Amino acid sequence: MTNNDQQKGKSPSISTCSFAQVVSAITAIELLVETCKAARDSLFDHPQSTEDPPPLPVLHQDLLSLLSLVYGSVTKLSLALKPSSPTYSACLVPLQDLSNYIAAISHCVSMFDASVHGTTLAKEVASVAIDVVETVQTLATVFLQIEGSSERPRTGDEYLVRTGAVHSVIDIARHAEDGLSENNLTAVRRLWFKDAGALEDGVREVVEMIEDVQSGITTESEDGWDELGLEPSQPLTEQELKVAQKVLIVLRLCNILHQRVISDILSTPTLPSNSSLDDLAPLSPALLGTVDELISALDSPQDLDSVTTELNMLKGVIDDIRNRLSVLNNQPVSLVTLLQKTSLNEVTVSTNRNSRDGWFNACFDQIAKAIHSAAEASN
Repeated sequence: MTNNDQQKGKSPSISTCSFAQVVSAITAIELLVETCKAARDSLFDHPQSTEDPPPLPVLHQDLLSLLSLVYGSVTKLSLALKPSSPTYSACLVPLQDLSNYIAAISHCVSMFDASVHGTTLAKEVASVAIDVVETVQTLATVFLQIEGSSERPRTGDEYLVRTGAVHSVIDIARHAEDGLSENNLTAVRRLWFKDAGALEDGVREVVEMIEDVQSGITTESEDGWDELGLEPSQPLTEQELKVAQKVLIVLRLCNILHQRVISDILSTPTLPSNSSLDDLAPLSPALLGTVDELISALDSPQDLDSVTTELNMLKGVIDDIRNRLSVLNNQPVSLVTLLQKTSLNEVTVSTNRNSRDGWFNACFDQIAKAIHSAAEASN
């Protein structure tokens, strides 16, 4: 490199590097980007079944190990390609390693068999892998942009932000309690637990709506709506208040049901069949969606036909949950579980199971009555 090169905006650190090293580094980064693209496409086309998949604990540990290797290589890469003082000779090994690890992650995920290990778990694993691959691809793309810039020292710290993004995704996956699910039961429980907070928020929203009317508070007293070009909601009429109070009972019962499914059904030490769990998995977001629509229908002025329609939709989801739980409760206990129990424990388990089934049946009946009562109030 000559002084003319420095005058064109190239940093002194690059001028001391051989042109061959720079070209090799750029080629390796481009290869990593292409590897990420291919892996991402493969993950989106994740097969539903494979021949003779490895045991789930082995796959789980292999994937976590690969994520740890990606974490370390990304750290080395960011240190080697620091824009103000890149060391091209030191970046080639982590770049090659990353390409190999990304390809290995894609292969590992393809071994998670939906028919053997569970569809919900397979989807979660693929989603985590896609997040990792995409964040690595974005980081590599940033480094390509830096290499193509004529003002390297002014490219900022975006590469550090992108490095942190990779680390964050992997840290979440490796977390002992909230990380990658160990089995399909854990994956389904996580889906249900994710919706629990939103369901509780919905109950609080309706409670506040009712309390505002009972205390004489109206949204007309709130400032700032006009400035945003939005009209405040009208206060509930006496009839609309009665409907909201009836719906609140429904929402509270649904919230209790949702919590008990998590604590009693999805926290059992025995593993129900994957097919039954996978059928139950989408019903939590379905419940949350219907609840949100029902709450929206309570805003004044209420369209009572819409309230009735949303109540019927909610009843359909509750019926689906009841049917799915019925299938789960009627599944035979595995031979391993039976061998681990004494005769006294078997009596206890049977009693507890009957008590649990009785509670759920009573809860479903109460929800049905509450929905019917709310529908009558809206007519």
